[in-house]
Amino acid sequence: MKFYQSGLSFFRKTALDEPLYKLSAGRSMVEMLGVLAIIGVLSVGAIAGYSKAMSKYKLNKQTEQLNTVINAIARHVESFYNLTVTTNITPYLIKLGEIPTEMIKESTTSTIYDVFGTSIQIFHQPQNTTSNTIPNVTSMFYSIPLNTISQNSLDICLSVLNIAKEHQEDLYYIYLSSGYGSDDSRMSNWYGNNYCTSGLTCLKDMDIENMTETCLEHQGNKKGGAIVLLWRH
Repeated sequence: MKFYQSGLSFFRKTALDEPLYKLSAGRSMVEMLGVLAIIGVLSVGAIAGYSKAMSKYKLNKQTEQLNTVINAIARHVESFYNLTVTTNITPYLIKLGEIPTEMIKESTTSTIYDVFGTSIQIFHQPQNTTSNTIPNVTSMFYSIPLNTISQNSLDICLSVLNIAKEHQEDLYYIYLSSGYGSDDSRMSNWYGNNYCTSGLTCLKDMDIENMTETCLEHQGNKKGGAIVLLWRH
């Protein structure tokens, strides 16, 4: 009888507690929505963090690529002096092995591309003997997508200007052009240390504030733009 009562007591305790057990094991709709909201916030944060890290990686890669190209131009610039017609020398630098392979597309050797897919061409332009206004120069054209108003476009513009500033001792001058003859065309330029005289804007004086102001002024133009770096012979 004692065993039976004990068993009955156990049975009754289990039967009474079972609904409570089932309730404690489940989750209410409010709790589930709360969990989903937390997961959503964490996911957004993770995606934003990944995008920021990827953008920083690409900007660092772009700096590495452009410095490689600029240094290659500086090493060979004097060998272009005797060219008598405007010449795309991008294929020449590719043949010399001076251009990183990831910047070269199989479909063309006249143009190279940075990590953002932005096109780059290098030209030699002989002196204009008629007017004497254009000296013997080698130019690197970076076709920046300034027609797009975005943080990415701004970051790319600032990155290229910063890279140019690092090479201020070797450069003749650089210019940022946008609009290409449209009603919103603009031009900004800065001269290298060895060519910046009174009345000219100098690369050495360019800071992050006026770089940002200039890039923002050129953003949104109808036909994009280009940052052009020039070496004088």
